[in-house]
Amino acid sequence: MLDYNLYKNVILEVIEKIENSLVGVSTKEFLKDPEIQDATLMRLQVIGENIKNLSLKIKKKNKDIKWKKFEKLRDIISHKYQSIDYLLIWSFLETNLKELKQTIQNLEEEA
Repeated sequence: MLDYNLYKNVILEVIEKIENSLVGVSTKEFLKDPEIQDATLMRLQVIGENIKNLSLKIKKKNKDIKWKKFEKLRDIISHKYQSIDYLLIWSFLETNLKELKQTIQNLEEEA
C-alpha cells in the first residue's frame, strides 16, 4: 500500500514555500516578477502532481476541496505554459490555497 502521508507532507511543504515567498507581495508585484511567478508555478505543479497521487478515498472524504482544479492547473502549467494568465494564478492562490492547506493538515493518518 502506498504511503499517502508522503504526498500530504510534500503538499504542505510546498504550500508553505508559496506562502513564504508571497509574504508582503502585492498582486501588482506578483504580476511584474517573473522569478516569483516561475517559482509559484513550479510549486503549483508539485502540489497538483501530489494531489493526483492521493487516494480516491481521501478525496471523497474531503469533497469541499476542488481536487480536480489543482490537477488541471498542474496540467495547464506543464503543457500550456505559454498561455498562463498570472492574474488568474494569483486569484486561484487567494481562493484555494488556504483551504487546501487546512484540509491536508486535518486529514487523518492513512494506514
